[in-house]
Amino acid sequence: MKRLIKWVAGVVASLLVMIGIAILGWNVIDRPPAVAEGREATTQFDAQALYVLIDADMAATAYADGILHPIADASDKLISFSDLGNANPERRVTSVTNTVMGWPGSMSASPDMSRLYVVTARDQPDRSIEAFAGGVIAEMPLARQLNTIDSETGEIIASAETCAHPMAVDVASNGTWLLIACGNNEAQLQIFAIVDGVPSDPRTFTLDVPVYELAEAEPGARFASVHPSNAAAGVILHNRVVVRADFSLDEAGVPDAVTVGETLDTGGWLSMSRWTPSGGQFIATDVAWGPAPTDALFNSNGRLLSISMPAAGQPIIRSQVEVSKSPESFEFNRQGDMIAVVNMERTGVPSGVLSLAPGRSSSSLSLVGVDDATGELVLHGDPIGFRGVLPEDVAFDADGDQLAVVVFQDHDAPRSDGWLTYFEIEKTAQGPRLVPLKKRTPLPRGGHDLLARY
Repeated sequence: MKRLIKWVAGVVASLLVMIGIAILGWNVIDRPPAVAEGREATTQFDAQALYVLIDADMAATAYADGILHPIADASDKLISFSDLGNANPERRVTSVTNTVMGWPGSMSASPDMSRLYVVTARDQPDRSIEAFAGGVIAEMPLARQLNTIDSETGEIIASAETCAHPMAVDVASNGTWLLIACGNNEAQLQIFAIVDGVPSDPRTFTLDVPVYELAEAEPGARFASVHPSNAAAGVILHNRVVVRADFSLDEAGVPDAVTVGETLDTGGWLSMSRWTPSGGQFIATDVAWGPAPTDALFNSNGRLLSISMPAAGQPIIRSQVEVSKSPESFEFNRQGDMIAVVNMERTGVPSGVLSLAPGRSSSSLSLVGVDDATGELVLHGDPIGFRGVLPEDVAFDADGDQLAVVVFQDHDAPRSDGWLTYFEIEKTAQGPRLVPLKKRTPLPRGGHDLLARY
């Protein structure tokens, strides 16, 4: 018996050593971008206002372990910042339901930024609930709401019921209608006419496309973006398939029928999308996940894709660049030739044994150039690491030389506050490069969607 115990102990010790070596090797091979030291800003964030959505319902790590870490007096809100040249910009707070449980796209705005439109697919759980044993995706209460907010006063001026599981909202550039991506296979798109700034006359559209095998895990449209022509949209289905939807318009210029083009299975796990300014290219991020909970832990580097989606014909990936882990969100500068990509890395991993995973201790930001005419993407330098958990959105300032990134919370502190962190773009002989700044703007826990008003 002693010999058996000794043998078992030896086997266990050997396994622990092998696991330790494997984790060490994983951290060496899969090394995350280093956190760079910030400098003092040489420019100001040139914008009239910044708008940030705050989801107070859960800690960032709840995706992984279902533990909400509720904050008793917290509530969902929209925070509007003005006087951005000040070290402590003015803020106004509006209570409005929203959710982080989706790709960054819960908020859009009218062309003149006088109205903000916020969708939510998840309702606030009772603050006495500490955890969802079945996971937040399965058990977080459902909602189907669209709120219209006066951006000057913060007043909610209208509310409407949406399609089931509204994943994202986008507004036509002429302000006549808005588009909602519906996370169900019955009606993947919903359109509201906009009359005097208020959504009305909802219309749902079912796309005549194949329902892929992955649809059972991630049904319907996961993101949708209005084409600059205001008569079409690019749609991401099941997180991996893209398709172009062309609309016929009624007398008010609002879609009343849809024609669907050919689909393209990208083979990735797409998050969000934007059209280039001319509408010639459809840009999307691939986080390189999948439907399994562990896919965001053992994923490779993600990609930024430039896809040609003509009104007739097969969509084609024109260009792609590898960024870093889990690039959930990106944004164009106003000139349309530069894209900032936010890489969450593995910061959503909770403490414990999984905290040994590389990429848990920092997030990163990538800078990519884009040619609107050809769709060619060019990576400018390496990703720049920065502190912060689950940064999900980014915004350029008006002249494109500074960026703001919204951070959900701090590391190893599930009830900690979040913040806005900032970067400058410095011109060098080798091309533009990102430079992190020391300045921060404090936020409550839960910031996830960000819009700038110029």
